[in-house]
Amino acid sequence: MADSPRQQPNEITTRPTGSLLDTAFQNLPAEQREKLLAKALEKKLELDVDAAKAAQRHERSGIDMHNTVRHVRDLESSTKSDYTVRANFETASGNTSVEVKKSNNTTIIVVAVVIAIIFLVLFAK
Repeated sequence: MADSPRQQPNEITTRPTGSLLDTAFQNLPAEQREKLLAKALEKKLELDVDAAKAAQRHERSGIDMHNTVRHVRDLESSTKSDYTVRANFETASGNTSVEVKKSNNTTIIVVAVVIAIIFLVLFAK
């Protein structure tokens, strides 16, 4: 085996970058280094938990968006009347709101044509 220095269980090693942070860390008393390391590990765990929660929100919002699109397509093919679909999705980075409207303007067009015909008949005399 090659001669490599063995690390003691409570010994903390850093990269040999010569950075100010590494130097300051090495100059701390052992007790403070252990407290700092414990705090860093705690924060790392919190970040990992937050990242996992964000990934779950992203996955759920993708599924919900897919279901909303499917619902709108079903409405489009099954109904000829007006409809509005509103949905809010909690994504990994915030909230997304979607609103889909279908307005059937045929009634308005028919009424406008009838009024135009009536005016033509009245003014043609």
